[in-house]
Amino acid sequence: MSKTESVTKLKTIEPKIGFQFSANGKDYIIEDKLSIARSMLSSEFEINLFDSSTNSIKKTLISAYNDLNGTNKDRSVKFADAAIKIHNLVNKIQNNLSFKDLPILRYCALYINHKDEDRRTITDEQINTKIEDWQEEGIEISGFFLLVLSVLPSVKKDFVKYMEAFSKNQVQEKK
Repeated sequence: MSKTESVTKLKTIEPKIGFQFSANGKDYIIEDKLSIARSMLSSEFEINLFDSSTNSIKKTLISAYNDLNGTNKDRSVKFADAAIKIHNLVNKIQNNLSFKDLPILRYCALYINHKDEDRRTITDEQINTKIEDWQEEGIEISGFFLLVLSVLPSVKKDFVKYMEAFSKNQVQEKK
């Protein structure tokens, strides 16, 4: 690399309510309130976020294995059931490998808005545009993961407890 070439560094968002940043020429802000329409979508995204865990994948594969071997609760071989479970799992993994369909980013798009955006509704096109803006700006993914952990109602309490314990340990280590 010559001296005239520059390295493009990734940018990071701070996972906190009120944080403002620019992406692809648009000013964004992280907010904590959702309309009814966005709340309904957030529930759908939460299922996608947590239903793709390693534990969930393992359970699905074990269930399909049991269907194939007749070791399920019915004690019968169920080829079609096993095939459907594996097919659905493959599709879910395939969707999560697509950057635009990454549930974390789609979920964050509900909470991250630009100033002129109507907060009452949101479309797939709007969500995709936001994700494209963030990608074009070079925003790295970890801030989005942390944002989900900090705003998701079902994990917010556990995340706050973890951060408090982590901070307490850091202070004790410095003493």
